[in-house]
Amino acid sequence: MAQTFAFRRQEIVDKKTSLHNIIERWPALFEVQEVNQEFLRVTTRPLEARFMQKLDEKSGELIQVVRKKGGAIREKTKLLPIVETDTDTTTKRGIALKCLIPNMGESVEDLIKEFLVSEKEEAGQILQQETMAIFIIRDAQGAAPKDIGIILEGQEVVNKLASVANAVAILLGFLYALNLEYPKTLKLTFEYIQKVFMELDPKGMATKVKKLYDQLYNTA
Repeated sequence: MAQTFAFRRQEIVDKKTSLHNIIERWPALFEVQEVNQEFLRVTTRPLEARFMQKLDEKSGELIQVVRKKGGAIREKTKLLPIVETDTDTTTKRGIALKCLIPNMGESVEDLIKEFLVSEKEEAGQILQQETMAIFIIRDAQGAAPKDIGIILEGQEVVNKLASVANAVAILLGFLYALNLEYPKTLKLTFEYIQKVFMELDPKGMATKVKKLYDQLYNTA
């Protein structure tokens, strides 16, 4: 894949090859390990390792920002009380990301679609209509996920991901690897991840992105 990188970028960026054709021509690109490698080739940044490191650095403070706000934003983050007693890193990362999205004035439901196993048929029909989404399948409400995956243009491109945080990181990797635009309804969330977590083109932050950045990083 490294040897064919330049040719692949020409097809994806210049020729704007369809997702269907990219999947057929470059199936390895849709493996988690290769998404990480392709992101590194495109940006010179490690993907999952850096994403998790930066998320962990500020996850507690990000959760506290929402906790202090209360009102509509806190209501959208109903998992916040779990942080009081649950120190599991995976749980904390997922909650922090679910705090980030409403902080940007955007909706968690526009990114993460949750279903029960019993809703499998309905889930399939809904996800076929999604341009870009992360899906979670559970046995029961509140149960550990049985599956976490990513949908692009109505197609399941990867599944069996370790956590919501891993799914967000890999989705960012796909955005760069496939030269996709950020979803309009989640533009600020991904801009924050890009400019703050990944430190890619950090200048010229949108107002909400800069405000949260200042809250978390310029508190001295």
